[in-house]
Amino acid sequence: MDKKAFDNFFKPYSKNVDNANKHGFWKLSDALIIQIIKDNIPTNIDENVVILDAGGGTGRWICDLSKIYKSKFVIFDRSIDMLKKARENIINANIENRVKLVEGDLKMMKSLKSESIDYIISIYSPISFIYEKEKAFSELFRVLKRGGKIIIMGHGFYNAIASKINNYCADTKELEVLDNEQIVKWGEHVPQLNVFSKEIIENDLRRAGFSLGKTYGVPVFTQPGLEDFDPENKKKSIISSALEKEDFFNKVFKLEMKYNSQPTIVNRGMNIFTVATKK
Repeated sequence: MDKKAFDNFFKPYSKNVDNANKHGFWKLSDALIIQIIKDNIPTNIDENVVILDAGGGTGRWICDLSKIYKSKFVIFDRSIDMLKKARENIINANIENRVKLVEGDLKMMKSLKSESIDYIISIYSPISFIYEKEKAFSELFRVLKRGGKIIIMGHGFYNAIASKINNYCADTKELEVLDNEQIVKWGEHVPQLNVFSKEIIENDLRRAGFSLGKTYGVPVFTQPGLEDFDPENKKKSIISSALEKEDFFNKVFKLEMKYNSQPTIVNRGMNIFTVATKK
């Protein structure tokens, strides 16, 4: 993706993205992600461990994870606007001494030394924005230490097909491109994005040299409404309203976590979230 298109998307996006998790659907999705991270990165790691958030944007994940982990963090992102917001968030969270901000492209992470990172997380699909994705997977493998673990997310392929059919009644040409090229475009101002099945993202990781662990769908049963993608976060879908009820939220969360790593269920995921290790 060229820099102009990238910046045109992320400049306005950086202003409102941190408010999305106030809505029920995104609150649920975030809770699932945090649980999966805690299930795969021990919470008792020490302060010398380094967690890289690849495509970490505004740093909101690091602000949340800093309450769980006493480690150091690196936020690596291509968007200056997102990193500006990240700096504000980190200062407000009083964790400046634990977080390093790095501007750069995941395809060319020259500012990070080989085998300098203990764990990598990549949430809400930065890899979907990278057209030469094999270069990014190779770089992520390079910077990770032996024995280190990556937990990386991409937009779901089969979910994209279902949404384009049911929510958008997309024309046959668009569906053909999605099916054959695993590329989706959600709106006029949204760049084309890579989409991943369980099999695609696992194969990409394997080709880069990783050994595979679990793959999850996030979420697998809960479907967002179109209102949940309101860039100003003012609209609210039926499901987001329903998830404001604590008992319903808790039950849906338990159902999601019970089934979201089952191989026959994973590809239902709106996002595909895969764990792998560098051995």
